[in-house]
Amino acid sequence: MNKAESGSLELGLQERGWRPAGNLDEAELVILNTCSVRATAEERVWGRLGFFKAQKARAARRGRRLRVVLLGCMGERLKAQLLAQAPHVDVLAGTFQKHLLLEALEEEPRAEGDAGPSAGRPTALSLTGREPYRFAARHSPGQPGEFRVFLPIMHGCDNFCAYCIVPYVRGPEVSRDPRSILEELAQLKAAGVREITLLGQNVNSYRHGELDFPGLLERLLPELPQFPEPTWLRFLTSHPKDLSPRLVALLARGGALCRQLHLPVQHGSDRVLQAMGRGYTRGAYLSLAEGLRKEVPELVLTTDILIGFPGETEEDFRLTLELMEQVQFDDAFTYRYNPREGTRAYLLADDVPGEVKQERLSEVIRLQRRISSRRRLERLSRLVPVLVEAPSKRGGDLLARTEGDETVVFPGPPELIGHFTQVRLRELSGHTFRGEKSA
Repeated sequence: MNKAESGSLELGLQERGWRPAGNLDEAELVILNTCSVRATAEERVWGRLGFFKAQKARAARRGRRLRVVLLGCMGERLKAQLLAQAPHVDVLAGTFQKHLLLEALEEEPRAEGDAGPSAGRPTALSLTGREPYRFAARHSPGQPGEFRVFLPIMHGCDNFCAYCIVPYVRGPEVSRDPRSILEELAQLKAAGVREITLLGQNVNSYRHGELDFPGLLERLLPELPQFPEPTWLRFLTSHPKDLSPRLVALLARGGALCRQLHLPVQHGSDRVLQAMGRGYTRGAYLSLAEGLRKEVPELVLTTDILIGFPGETEEDFRLTLELMEQVQFDDAFTYRYNPREGTRAYLLADDVPGEVKQERLSEVIRLQRRISSRRRLERLSRLVPVLVEAPSKRGGDLLARTEGDETVVFPGPPELIGHFTQVRLRELSGHTFRGEKSA
């Protein structure tokens, strides 16, 4: 989502005459669009703020002005702390004030003594309260050769999982008007886009009036054959409790809708799932996964797994490993629990020792690597369509992705970049296939 919102901001800057700087010494403006989902993400931003503080002072010594902007989830969650500890930030905006940023950048610095850049404090953009979230009209800068884009369709989350900060920094669910989505889709058609990923914290919760997510897909999919070339449609992210039979049927139909689904399970223990507030049981997820494998045999199914939630026992952990073996995920994003202030889980004792979390996480990663390798090996010798992305790091090869969003390298001419072709999967190296172009 941050990437799409950053693309929209880049478009707005370009329309107002801004151009990308060749390097930091040429830059007049630095924008940090931040994420608060993990503590490590925030820690990296604090480090960047220290770096840009020094760069700003360096620019001033050379008679240049370098403005630093921080926006997004950190700006929403840590406003008071940022105001106090990062006085070198010129503009501070949260999640709900991003649309005000372009106007703020065009304002002249205020007089000495005001709470603005000349006073050494951030320009606070609507720091009290929240305005309704506004979707931008466009989210892709439309750079030459840009053929994979993100298209936001909803924003926010109403699930309030115990460990998750997203509902607090992104706010309640808001679904985008389908007319606006179709208008942006038409712009992407004119730009020659080949792959579109619909975005939302939980796309399955999309609802605009009587229109739900499967209904939205039924409106969008007939538009794709009108694109100049074949175009794939994907979506991220889905919540298991909201996955409907209609959506499964659309995935089974295939066509332009990629048979790929990221469906976070988070854990394999009913006790932990209940403590997390996930809204489903182990058995319900297993039944859902079994149905998906039956209805969509070619489905590439991926997930998220969270290890070390407060109170997690060895038995809980073993149940997670067993679930992984049963479902046979094609891949998984795995991570260890870290407390996020403001969430319900933050009030619980973080009682799983760090070394135990790491040992368990390492075991989960090893298991998933074995499963992923086994699943990919089963696909060797198949002829599959791929979208060619770029030259590979290996000279003479091209890098492409399958319908299941898996990487393939194969020999081919650079003219194929940005286009579809058929590739036979011949070998597997790590997570990457090696193939050959069909004659």
